[in-house]
Amino acid sequence: MGGDDVIFNSIMYSSTPGGSVARVIDVNGPTPTVNSTTAGTLTFAMMLSGMYCATNAAATTITLDTAANIVAGLNTSYSGAQVGDTIVFTIAASAGGVGTLTIGTGNTLSTGSVGTVAANTQRTYQLKVTNVTTPACTVYC
Repeated sequence: MGGDDVIFNSIMYSSTPGGSVARVIDVNGPTPTVNSTTAGTLTFAMMLSGMYCATNAAATTITLDTAANIVAGLNTSYSGAQVGDTIVFTIAASAGGVGTLTIGTGNTLSTGSVGTVAANTQRTYQLKVTNVTTPACTVYC
């Protein structure tokens, strides 16, 4: 990656640990997740669609899956999780309510990043695997 690359709705990871060559897996195939309730969990499988839509007119709390589940999903679906693996996904609050992303166990919201999605807007997040032995991820936006 050259530093000015755009990866959208994809999983990106290096082909070798610490390597400079990146492989990109397109995740635009599955149908986006639509949640019409006031709470939901954004699972690894749901992240693969690249889009999570909160359609409730009231505030919606969206809990990110645990780092252990995310790393396990990468291990199962994509030839093994590696530090630096990145998943890009968007959360849309498409009705009158605000969406709030809460961080699941083993994950951290990066300093300066925001977990709130204003009503009738969307926010794109980047989840980066930071540890695969003791699963951990950092979320940026």
